[in-house]
Amino acid sequence: MSDLESIFHPKSIAIVGASPNPARVTNRFYLYPLLQFGYEGKIYPIHLTAREIAGLKVYPSIMDVPGPVDHVSCAIRADLTPQLMRQCVAKGVKLIQIYTSGFSETGQEKGIRLENEIAEIARRGNVRVLGPNCMGIYCPGSKIAYIDYFSKEGGNVGLLSQSGGNSMEVVQIGNSRGVYFSKVVSYGNACDINEAELLEYFTHDPQTKIIIGYIEGTRDGRRFINVLREATRAKPVIMLKGGTTEAGTKTAASHTGSLAGSNVIWESFFRQLGVMQVSDLEELIDLTLLFQHFKPVRGRKLGLVGSGGGASVLITDSCEKERLLIPPFPEEIRGRLREFMPEELDPGSIVHNPLDFSTSWPRPGVVPALLETTAKYDGIDFILIYFGLGPGIEERITKVIDPIIETRRNFSKPIAMVLRYNQAPQEGKLAVDLQRSCAAGGIPVFTSFDRAARAINRFVSYYEQRQS
Repeated sequence: MSDLESIFHPKSIAIVGASPNPARVTNRFYLYPLLQFGYEGKIYPIHLTAREIAGLKVYPSIMDVPGPVDHVSCAIRADLTPQLMRQCVAKGVKLIQIYTSGFSETGQEKGIRLENEIAEIARRGNVRVLGPNCMGIYCPGSKIAYIDYFSKEGGNVGLLSQSGGNSMEVVQIGNSRGVYFSKVVSYGNACDINEAELLEYFTHDPQTKIIIGYIEGTRDGRRFINVLREATRAKPVIMLKGGTTEAGTKTAASHTGSLAGSNVIWESFFRQLGVMQVSDLEELIDLTLLFQHFKPVRGRKLGLVGSGGGASVLITDSCEKERLLIPPFPEEIRGRLREFMPEELDPGSIVHNPLDFSTSWPRPGVVPALLETTAKYDGIDFILIYFGLGPGIEERITKVIDPIIETRRNFSKPIAMVLRYNQAPQEGKLAVDLQRSCAAGGIPVFTSFDRAARAINRFVSYYEQRQS
C-alpha cells in the first residue's frame, strides 16, 4: 500500500487560521465539518490570541500543542506559510494541507518562489504537502470532510480532483443520486502529492472499486501515463479533462498552475489506455452510477418500458444514436405482455418495443408484471424505464417505485430509469427523493434520454473493448 494511506487516518488535526468569527472560511471548511462528522481524533484550533473556539481549547501555534500533530490544515496568508512549514517539520507533522492560494497558479515570480520554498522545506523535513490552493481530503471512514453537508455514508468511488470547487460539486451531485465515496482528494497545485501518486493509491486501495477524476494537466506526463495504464487494468477509470480549448488551457494555468497540453494528445492516450473520458461533471456521475450498480453487460439490446407515445419515440431516437439496439418483441413475448394490458382495458396500448403502458399503469401490479416479463426475455440485455413527472403523475410514480425496486432485486438483468421533470420546486424535491430510493434499490436514475443512452453506450463499450 502507498505511503499515502496514513494521511487518510490522522489521529490529530491542527487547523491553522481558525477564528473566533464563525463565518470565516477556515471554520466553515475545516473546523465545523470535523465536529459535524464526529471526528474521533484530537482537534487543535490555532490562533494567536483566542482562547476558545467552538468549545475547543486554542493554541497560539502548533509548537504549543502538547501532543503530536499528524495533519495540519492551513488557511493563512501565503507569505506566512514557509514559517509554518518549518514548524511542521519540527513538530513531526505527517501532512500539511494548504487551502491558501497565491502561489504558482498566479503565474508571478513571487508566488512560484514561495511554492518552491515550502515544497523544498517539506521535502527535506519529510512532511507531505497537499496543495497549495486546494480543499483537501474527504474520507467518510475517518469522519473527515471539508464540507459539513457531505454524506457521512462511505462508498466505493475514489475521486481525485485538481479543482476544489469541482470536487464539491461532484460529491453533491453524486450523493443526491446515490453515489458514495471511499475517499475524495482535492489536490490543487500539486507541489508534492500529485495526480499520479493519488491515482496509484486508488489503484491499490481495496475500498475503491471505481476511480474518477477531474484533471487540468500534469507535471510528469510519463509517470502519469504509466500509472494510468496500471489503473485501467485493475479498475474502471473515468476522467473529465479540464482545459480542452485554447481559452480553457489558459484558465487552467491560472487556476492550478497546470500544463494542460494538447487536447488531441490527451484524448489519444485516454483512448489507448482505456480511460473513459466524459464531457462534464454530470456525465462523470452518470457513468459512475452504472459501474456502481451493475455487473458487466454482454450486449447492447435494450427493452424500453415507459409512459408516453411521444416519449417512446424520443427515447428510441436517443438510444439508436448511441448505437444501442431496440429489437421488436417477438409475438410470444407480446402475447404475454398483452395478458396484463388487454385490449378491452387498454385500447390502443402498444406492446412492441418500446412498451408504452400509459393507460394501464394506474392498475396495481401491472408495471411490475410488465417489467418481470421483459426481464425474463433473453433477447434483451438491459431494461430502461422512463417516466415524466407532472401534475397528477407524482402519486402514481410514488406508488410504483417500490414494486419496481422489488422486481429489480429478483433479477440480475440491469434496470435503469429516466425520470424527467420541469423546474417546479416540488417536482425537483420529489425527483431527488425518488433518485435516492431507486439508487438504494440498485436502479440508477437519469434526468434525460440522451444522458441515459450515452452512459449505457459507454458502459457497454467498456466491456466490449476489454473482451476484444
